Amino acid sequence: MNLFQTVKYDVSCREAAERYGVSVNRQGKALCPFHNDRHPSLYVADDHYYCFACGAHGDMIGFAANFFGLPIYEAAQRLAADFGIDTDRPPTKEILEKRRQQTEAQQLMENERLCFAVLSDYARVMRDWKVRYAPQSPDEPVHARFMEACHKLDETEYYLDILCAGDSHERAEVVSYLLADGRLDKLKEKINGRDAA
Repeated sequence: MNLFQTVKYDVSCREAAERYGVSVNRQGKALCPFHNDRHPSLYVADDHYYCFACGAHGDMIGFAANFFGLPIYEAAQRLAADFGIDTDRPPTKEILEKRRQQTEAQQLMENERLCFAVLSDYARVMRDWKVRYAPQSPDEPVHARFMEACHKLDETEYYLDILCAGDSHERAEVVSYLLADGRLDKLKEKINGRDAA
């Protein structure tokens, strides 16, 4: 395993940022040290950082390189020295397990965000359809999109509520349900108007 891989296994981007004096809040936001930031615009995750204001981004080694003005290799060496990493030994089983768990947790969070985004867009479309395709008289035939909006809007809002306020088990169940059998992809098709009614 080379220096870069060893440092990436042993140090998270958040740990590096905090080690060098960047105060990261619980949501992963911080004042960006790469420009004159007055409101937190830097997002710091375990494996990367991104500033929504100045566009600075990268991994933990890139963070150290930008922070200290070092070439990438020297930044990796600096991280290894600052965190006491022995670059001649492979990572321990404990470190590998910790990284695997972090990766799984990150994937779960990404899936939750994706489901929330798609459901939010779908709910917006359903609200629009409920108004746009509502029958104007009792004699007018009921449009399929109006019926779908009447049937699906409450369910969609229920899932959104769980993703916002449910516990981790409830959120995982909703995500699992939506990702199964291509349900989320079907919702995306409806949102994009490819599903003709």
